[in-house]
Amino acid sequence: MSTLENELKRFNPDSEAELDIHFMRLSKAFLYGGYISVSDYKEERYKIFIRTVEFYCHYEGDKKDLPKDPIVYHRNGHYVEGEVPYFPLMSFHAHASGYDITFENPELKLRSSALIRAYEVYDVLQKTFLHYDRKKKLFVSCNDSKDRVNKQSTYLYDFINGFGGDKIKWVDTPITEQHQELNPAQRQNVYKYDLHENKIVDANGKYIKDDRKWSFTRLDEIENIPD
Repeated sequence: MSTLENELKRFNPDSEAELDIHFMRLSKAFLYGGYISVSDYKEERYKIFIRTVEFYCHYEGDKKDLPKDPIVYHRNGHYVEGEVPYFPLMSFHAHASGYDITFENPELKLRSSALIRAYEVYDVLQKTFLHYDRKKKLFVSCNDSKDRVNKQSTYLYDFINGFGGDKIKWVDTPITEQHQELNPAQRQNVYKYDLHENKIVDANGKYIKDDRKWSFTRLDEIENIPD
């Protein structure tokens, strides 16, 4: 069992206030504790390192202390009528906004996931990082550390989705104590909702941004590429 999987199994918040603590702990595992390995039918082709992770957590029970997060894609009453089965722990979920690693919990009635908001792609065969070129609409070679961070989460959906599900897996790497402390921030393009799952507007008719700081970014560069 991987270190990340063990960390996700410990995710059992009793209140929304506890989520900030849980997500800070989990962010270190996602950002510093490993990478996504993508293989073809012969060998590993790409390593994907997460640079920004955004957490989502939607509670489907009756307790008032846990959050409703209607923006979550995989949940009851969204896209599919009736109840939706829970994902197994650490399922990869491709959707309209990009790519998630999920950690849902049917006993706690939680739909929880980590969206890969920013990332670096390392081409194992070419031994180079790749950056998405908007003009060419392709991932191309890029060794400039300032440009190789891809912030278009939707492009990762297209990039990974061409491989079979069993060829995509999480690989642990040792977490050192030398990494930078992470500062939480608001998630991108996430707004507040009312009890009827409608976006809340202010006096000027503008949507109010969700103020929960569930986004975490790794600022230091990825230097040592695992063999």
